Amino acid sequence: MPAPPHTTPTLPPTVQVIDFTTRLGVYSLEQLRIDAIRETGPWLQVGLQGDASPHRLDWHRCGAATQLPPLFHQADEIWLLVGPGNLPLLQALDAPLSTLSSSMSVRAFYTSNAIMEKLLLKRWKQDQRPQMGLLELPDTDPKTLWFVLCEQLSKLPFPAQPEFQDAHHLNEPRSFFMPSNLNASLEAVLTLDGAMAVALVDHTSGMCLAKAGSGVDLDLAAAGNTQVVKAKLKTMEMLGISKGIEDILITLHNQYHLIRLVPNHPGLFLYLVIDKAKGNLALARYKLMDIERSLAV
Repeated sequence: MPAPPHTTPTLPPTVQVIDFTTRLGVYSLEQLRIDAIRETGPWLQVGLQGDASPHRLDWHRCGAATQLPPLFHQADEIWLLVGPGNLPLLQALDAPLSTLSSSMSVRAFYTSNAIMEKLLLKRWKQDQRPQMGLLELPDTDPKTLWFVLCEQLSKLPFPAQPEFQDAHHLNEPRSFFMPSNLNASLEAVLTLDGAMAVALVDHTSGMCLAKAGSGVDLDLAAAGNTQVVKAKLKTMEMLGISKGIEDILITLHNQYHLIRLVPNHPGLFLYLVIDKAKGNLALARYKLMDIERSLAV
């Protein structure tokens, strides 16, 4: 069990979490095996998997501006969990944020209904912290938030280890740099409930560049869905629609087929097949977006 909460951390936390959600973050605290969840905390030096975890969280829930914790400059990252109705609390963090080093990694996870809060976060990113990470949660299910937080925490480097191995160049018809953990990322998609098969496809050639899973002939599917993507792009051009496609959803009797284009690599798309009875489209979209961001030019 995590150590009882205390007021002064004994070690720099991996992540300082500042929770501006009404109840959404409580589920995550429960998953951290905290028995007595008080209204605001703090809960310090909490391990994701008990004391065996190399990472530690300092978790703060704030009910008023006076309860905002001092930002811990020695943390590896600072995460803001933002829900609707908390704009004044978020505004109170404006001045403390400005004191952080530009190298401090700050990420904000916000719900789609936190409209005013989202505008403030985007202004912060534009005006003072261009490297700030903003991620809109795919839904307001607390299990989704927990899944996203676990995903993000798993990507943080262990001591003395880089986040990624050196990228290698693929000798394919389309040349681009791909993180060497792409296959592992595709395999991770298959851990989602109902996920059957996933692939990265070059729709200029119809070739499968990487794939994982079974139950679907991915090479054949890559070629077929290449025609779907090309047809949709052509239709948009004829209609004079300049905005790019984010994703294409094909709903079958018992399956979802999700095609997500990779905007930083025109010509590439991710393709995922999901069992309709078991799958969660919101989490599937999140996972594909996560892989999309990991592809580097």
